[in-house]
Amino acid sequence: MTVYDWVVSLWRTVVPTIVGFAATALAHIYIAVDQQALATALMAGFITVYYGLFRFLEARVHPKFGWFLGLARPPAYPTKPAPVPGPARAPSQYEPRQPG
Repeated sequence: MTVYDWVVSLWRTVVPTIVGFAATALAHIYIAVDQQALATALMAGFITVYYGLFRFLEARVHPKFGWFLGLARPPAYPTKPAPVPGPARAPSQYEPRQPG
């Protein structure tokens, strides 16, 4: 993944968070909410619905709906498999040694 793709993925997460915050603030104007937990749940719900709706519309209707997530295109992720890591550590003195 390039740095640009990483920034795109981050930006497309931040925009729904900002919208969720704004929607929650507007809901406080019309709904008397005194509990912090309820406000947090409202914000999480707004963010989830907003992101899910516009990801769905972007994928199924038209790519321009991606603008509601901050950018009109989703990030591109690499298609090649990740390299296989080597041995994680040297054998311990308490582990039996392999003959040979």
